[in-house]
Amino acid sequence: MNQEKFYTVKTLAERLAVQPLTIYRLVGQGKIQAVRVGRTIRFEPSAVEAFLESVRVGPEGLKAGKTEGRKS
Repeated sequence: MNQEKFYTVKTLAERLAVQPLTIYRLVGQGKIQAVRVGRTIRFEPSAVEAFLESVRVGPEGLKAGKTEGRKS
């Protein structure tokens, strides 16, 4: 196993500038892979990078008419 450090919920939330609850929701929705160690959840950097690639949008994606966090 390589020596990459795992992210905790708190450190990942800080890195992505979101609340820890958002991280738990992403895990629950299956959008980001996590590793459970006892009662804690950890994230491999490769899983975080894969998640970021899956949600990355270009300029065209921003014009899709969706406003994040608002219901129509």
